Formats: sequence, C-alpha cells, structure tokens
Amino acid sequence: MPVVVRNTTKFRGITVSRWFRTAVFCCVSSLSADGFGQESPAQPPAAAEQPASAPEEPARQPTGSQESVSASCLQQVLAEQQLTRTLRELREPLPYPDKNEASRLRRDYTKLLSDGFSNAADTKKVQDYLAWLLLRVTESDFIENPGNIQQMLKDVEADVQRAGGNIGNPANQLTARKKFCAEVLTLCKKLLTNNFDSRVSGVSIIKVLYEVRPVPGGAAAKLYPDALAALLDVLGAKEQPDSVKVFAASALRNVLRNCDVIETEQFRICDAIAVELDRNCTQSAYQQTLLETLFDIRKARKTVGGAEPTAMKSFAAVLNDRSRPIEVRCLAAMGVGRGAFDNQMQLDPLAWKISQLAGDAAVEFNRSPGDPKWPACGASLIFAYRHVTNEEATASLADRKGLLNRSGASAPSKLIAESAPLVKVVGLKLIQNSEQFASDDVRPLAEWIQANKPENLKWDDKAAELSP
Repeated sequence: MPVVVRNTTKFRGITVSRWFRTAVFCCVSSLSADGFGQESPAQPPAAAEQPASAPEEPARQPTGSQESVSASCLQQVLAEQQLTRTLRELREPLPYPDKNEASRLRRDYTKLLSDGFSNAADTKKVQDYLAWLLLRVTESDFIENPGNIQQMLKDVEADVQRAGGNIGNPANQLTARKKFCAEVLTLCKKLLTNNFDSRVSGVSIIKVLYEVRPVPGGAAAKLYPDALAALLDVLGAKEQPDSVKVFAASALRNVLRNCDVIETEQFRICDAIAVELDRNCTQSAYQQTLLETLFDIRKARKTVGGAEPTAMKSFAAVLNDRSRPIEVRCLAAMGVGRGAFDNQMQLDPLAWKISQLAGDAAVEFNRSPGDPKWPACGASLIFAYRHVTNEEATASLADRKGLLNRSGASAPSKLIAESAPLVKVVGLKLIQNSEQFASDDVRPLAEWIQANKPENLKWDDKAAELSP
C-alpha cells in the first residue's frame, strides 16, 4: 500500500480533486470527439473556499491504482513505509502545563495576545499557554479523537488572527504579531520531531502564521518569513518521511494561493520542489502534489542567479522523463499549458513532447483499461491545450491558459494546432476509460509524431533540451 497520500489543489477558481475530475468527465465526455473543437467548454461549478485552518485531508490512492515498484527502489519504499508506521506508533509526549494551570493562564493570555507582550514574565505566560494548547498533540489520548486536533488547529488560527488586535499603530502591531508567530513556530518545530499526527499538525499550523493578516476583498496575507523557511526545511529534511513531506508541499501550495509571496521566495519554493522531484523512488502521489504546488507559482523566470524558468523547468523535466508514472507526466503536461510562462519559451518542442506522451499513454492504457488514474490523465492532456474559462483565453498573453491560446498573438503555431486534435482523441478515450485503443485510433497520432519532430528540441535557452 502506498504510504503517501495526495492532497487536492486549487487553480484559481478550479479545484483539482476527485470532484473536479468528475466535473471534467461530465463536461468533456458529453462532447463528441469531432465536436470538441475551439468552442468554450462548460465551466465546472465553483468550489467553496475551505478555511485555511481546516486540516487538509488528502485523497488516498485508489486501491485499483497500486504503483509497481522497481527492484532498485523496493528497499527505499519499504524503509519509507516503516518510518511512517514508526511515527504513527510513537508515544513520547512532550511536557506541558496541566489543564488547571492553562485555565488560570487563559485570561492573561487572551489579553496579552491582543495587547502584545515583551517582558519576560508576560512572555512566559504566553509560552506556557501555547505549550498546553499545542503540545497535547504528542499525547496518545489526545490524538485518538480527530476532533481534538481539528479544534486545536482552529483555536491556533483564531489566535493568530487576533494577535495584536488592540494595537492601533501598524508598526507596533506588526512587531507584536511577529513575536507571537515566533513563539508558535518554536513549539511547532518541537512537533515536527514527534509522532506523525504531531508533525502534520505542526505543518498545518505553520502555513497560517501570518505576520500580516489578509484583508477581505483587499490585500493578501503575508506569511512570517521564518515559517516559510520551516516549511522548506521539512520538504528538504532527510529525516522526514514523504508521508509528512506531502503535507509540507501542500502547505506551500496553500501559502502561494493565499499569501503575497515575493518573487525571491517563489524562486526558493521552486528550487526546493525541483530537488524533491529529482529524487529517485518517490511515489506518484507525492510527485503529483509537488507538481500541483508549482501551478500557483506566478513568476515565470528567475530574476536573480540566472534567468532560468521557474515552474516550467520542472514541468518540462517531468514531461520529458519517460521512466516516470504516466499520471505524473500527464499532470506535468497540463502544467506546461497552465503554469507560469513567458514568450522567451519555445512551446512547439513541448507540444511535440506532449503528443509523444499521449502516444505513451495510449499504449499503457491498453495494458490496464479501467484503472482509476486514466480520467485524470486524459483531462490533464486536454487542458494542456485548452482554457477552462473564456477569461483564460482572452487574458494578457502571460496569463493565458492552454497551448492553443499561448503560442501566438492571433493564432496557435502550426505544430500546436495540428497536435491538439490528435491529443484530444487520446484524452477523451482516457476519460471514458472503457474500451482499448484500436490501431486506427492512434495511427494518425503516431504518424504525425514521426513526421513532425522539431529539428531543435531546445525549448528554452536556460533549460535542458528535451530528448527525442
């Protein structure tokens, strides 16, 4: 059984989850293969925003989609599974004040939370109450009831929201909020070394340590910088299992979606994700969550340390790697069509590679028709080329979605225009997920791939060339 579970993600206005895959299926499968041209597809229903405090319950891998593990990776996967089991069973509670002491501290804590605190005595009161609030998650009796964790996370987020609320001076309020975030983060770092539930809770808290609160309908929140550093540390830590890292990746996605993240921090996130994607023997669910995080990167190219692409570099590398799980490569293909890009990137080589991927998917589909992974893979291939809303097709060039909308000011390139309907045929068949491909279904695609390979597969001057 895979031990890594995959969180859902949200594009702006679109949730990529099981319900979204179903919505796409209903939308796309209602159209004939010949009728699915340039018309605007039906828009999936808008997803309700989930409060940031809600623990992200990722969808587990369907039992019908078990991953095959190569002999070279088997020992590493087994070690990951064992580490996760060990953390789930770990019972080493950290010391914290008892409930009676916490009750006595509550009134002072609430006042200091709103008014700010600086002297040692007041700081100690805040630290002790927070220790009671957070460190209970290291107790077996506490974590046996999931409602306890849910309530604790809600309480912490509410306290972060209220911190400094009685301070009128913006500079002083910012100082107070930073100090409160620092105290919470200190305890979260302790949680990150304890049991599995403790580590996941720590990550869930860190992602909402806003030093600047969001303004409804206005400015976005700003994450406490040390909190972002802590999430990146979890992602890169060798001692953390991937079953914890997947929550850190999801938390980074939450930060990108809900916070004002400066470009240098976006670059750090991209670099950290690229390192994880380069690791051997990681599971499909984890790779997909990493890729989904990159969909919310907004800066297409680095402005420091070389002008290399950000998210697109990882999307292209994963798309190009034919040894990866097919569903991971399909998601990367959609990233090519929907991720941050600029007009320095040559899209024709990437579109040709997506066409090659569609052929690979058809071959693999015939070995396992009915596998639950195929509808999502088919949707990813289709939306690599297409927009979901009319606004995505008519936005400024840098904000357009879908290769058909990105490749030219007035019309897509010849290669993209020709490959789109061929890939569409495969994508629709994968979404239907029933009958195998007949040779006549894929012969046009195979012949086109053979006849239209670009002479140059270099898609960006600052990125590796694609393989033929």
